[in-house]
Amino acid sequence: MAPNVPLAPKLNGTCTQGEGEASPDKLAAVSGEIRGKHPRAEVRTFVLDFAAEGLAAKVAALGDSIRGLDVGVLVNSAGMSYPYARYFHEVDEELMRNLIRLNVEALTRVTHAVLPGMVERKRGAIVNIGSGASSILPSYPLYSVYAATKA
Repeated sequence: MAPNVPLAPKLNGTCTQGEGEASPDKLAAVSGEIRGKHPRAEVRTFVLDFAAEGLAAKVAALGDSIRGLDVGVLVNSAGMSYPYARYFHEVDEELMRNLIRLNVEALTRVTHAVLPGMVERKRGAIVNIGSGASSILPSYPLYSVYAATKA
């Protein structure tokens, strides 16, 4: 899964990472809409595949791209689950690694990249979106690795 990371900090001080396939065309369309409604806004986009190898270097590049910008709110909502229910011992290594990388490591690294600017400016907020599944079925049987990463 490759979440979109639209950046429009001069408009509303928000940096988001969200669920859905990253698409340069989709980001360009959203950026165009923002620019159309707010012509003086500075809009930057950054496509980042959180499930791919080399996450640390890619998030460092994201950090470089927002350095000096007044990002006031970071919304961490990227995530993935299993394609279907399975017992813990049936979860293969690749799926387990991808769940942990996307649901835990990506959120942690993006927060680490954005937070220093907030601390320096002495303002900002970080919103971490968990899983709606926990409100429906708190123990989430047959999705144990997912439940652990979204706890």
